[in-house]
Amino acid sequence: MQTAPALSGQRLYTCNSRCFFKEQRPDVSLRWRGRAHLRCLNEKESSTSQSADQKDAAQSSSKSQLNLQDPVETIAWGGNLPSRRRAITGGLSGLAIILVSNFGGVTGALLSLDGGKLAGALKADALFPVAGYKRCLDTQNGYEFKYPSRWLADQQLYRRYAERIEQRTGLDPPSAARQKRRNVTEPTAAYGPPGSTGEENLSVIVAPIGENFRLQDLGDARGAAQRFLSTTVAPEGSDKQARLLMASERRDENGELYYTCEFTVQSPKFFRHNLSVYAVRNGLLYTLNGQCREERWQALRADMEIAAQSFHILGSRTSIPGWGSRL
Repeated sequence: MQTAPALSGQRLYTCNSRCFFKEQRPDVSLRWRGRAHLRCLNEKESSTSQSADQKDAAQSSSKSQLNLQDPVETIAWGGNLPSRRRAITGGLSGLAIILVSNFGGVTGALLSLDGGKLAGALKADALFPVAGYKRCLDTQNGYEFKYPSRWLADQQLYRRYAERIEQRTGLDPPSAARQKRRNVTEPTAAYGPPGSTGEENLSVIVAPIGENFRLQDLGDARGAAQRFLSTTVAPEGSDKQARLLMASERRDENGELYYTCEFTVQSPKFFRHNLSVYAVRNGLLYTLNGQCREERWQALRADMEIAAQSFHILGSRTSIPGWGSRL
């Protein structure tokens, strides 16, 4: 109970929660009764607002404990759901990242749906494996071919490229030994299975030849192959024996002529199976060679034949052999 100021020596009692005087005092004027009633209403409003604040604080405290098992509560925890535009943009961005990075082989699988025709036309298989193969695309030396996507590039070959670039751009004149090393014809590209000894590989050599030389000058495919084996692979007096198994020729859509030959080379130390393709353009001889041990030929035959069939000379403009930029 609270008391109001006394009027003419009388004590005024304010109303309780039911808003009436606990003791009716006829000697108290109506004005003081009204004031007491107003004070009671103010106290009720104050206590009501305090109760509401305490209730809101309790609710916010309960909300601060996130229930991760409730998906609706989990989404609402971060605020409002993202707008439709933001959700679509985020989804498209994620899809683009998946396609560019070939996450889970998705891009390669999509490009393989038509047998790799679109990927071949766009040269996209130089970036993504398609149907189990990638494309070696050498735009400076001007050739391309497919190789098994599980195979790796020869890192030692890249290091030799870096050394040759350093030698070519150096200010000091090259020594005689360095000049001799530079004249040795080396592959411009080489790929092989990871962890292998190098006996199984695909490689390309671009070497200078007569300016007006044509592949037909060697005769037909079989005659050219026999000449190549007897003079280069297994010349007379060496401990190697070469045996020609197959020789054929083909022309691409630009009319470029290619000779293909399959042969074996045997010596006291090794017995290898080879598949080679030859082409000539602008005074340069292009040679793709695939080789493996004889006992491994049946397992690798399909890979070698795909590489040989996909070997093409790109354009009339070529650079110095061995200075190509490959993908």
